[in-house]
Amino acid sequence: MQSRVPRVLALALPLVVACRLESHPPPGVPAEEAAIRSAVAAWMAKSEPWARVLRTDVKQDRDLASAWVVTSPPPSDGAGERVALFVLRRAAAGWTVEFHGTPATGPR
Repeated sequence: MQSRVPRVLALALPLVVACRLESHPPPGVPAEEAAIRSAVAAWMAKSEPWARVLRTDVKQDRDLASAWVVTSPPPSDGAGERVALFVLRRAAAGWTVEFHGTPATGPR
């Protein structure tokens, strides 16, 4: 039994050394996501200049994209976070915001 362990390790060692796990997104996705984030940031800078973006989750499907954006509240609102949804459309000039909204708060 003990003679098998070194043999198995000797056979597995080249595989472990030679293998390298990599993750490659489809071509163009990072650039598109960066463009979407830039469009959202530009919209936020114009409409809510006080907002500090904490997190942005982007989903894209062809020429449509959505972005959930978590921001810090304005100084007058106190502590907490604000959440906003952006829906964007890709046009010839780049990504444009088609819809901006916030989820309803409180009991329904």
